[in-house]
Amino acid sequence: MRELSVDLQTSALDEAFRNAPELVLSHLRRGVMRAAGDVENVSRDEAPTASFGLRNAIRSKTIGELQQLVQSSQNYNDLVVQKTSSQGFPRLRMIEDWIKDQRLQPHNPKHTQSDLAFMIARSIARNGTAPNDFYDRAADQTSYRVADILNASVAAGLRAAGLRSR
Repeated sequence: MRELSVDLQTSALDEAFRNAPELVLSHLRRGVMRAAGDVENVSRDEAPTASFGLRNAIRSKTIGELQQLVQSSQNYNDLVVQKTSSQGFPRLRMIEDWIKDQRLQPHNPKHTQSDLAFMIARSIARNGTAPNDFYDRAADQTSYRVADILNASVAAGLRAAGLRSR
């Protein structure tokens, strides 16, 4: 009987297996960044059109090895996303700015935009605000695309290491 011995210490396969983790991780990092960019863009599309500042401040940032967080840096981000209950009066200046951005006019000609801002602030103080989880909608819309990007990143890393996937 013949014995066949193969030394894998110097083989191309051994080299590929040694290089695979770093190469796959490198490709996966780029894939995560690309996927976060897609989620960021869809989040901007889904954000309330009334909140230009909120939409324009949506960014992704690295929070871990293969983790990106997509959110707005505006201090009122959580107040838009989550339901708020009755609360104190919001700052009238913010509401007045929002009214100007929206080009809203009071229905009653005797009222000014400041009066309208006060009425809106009073309603928010009494009733709170409804939730608008546009990040969740963006995540739902991009989940398949994110999976495709990450799968392609792993496959590219394996190819770069000299291994074939499927």
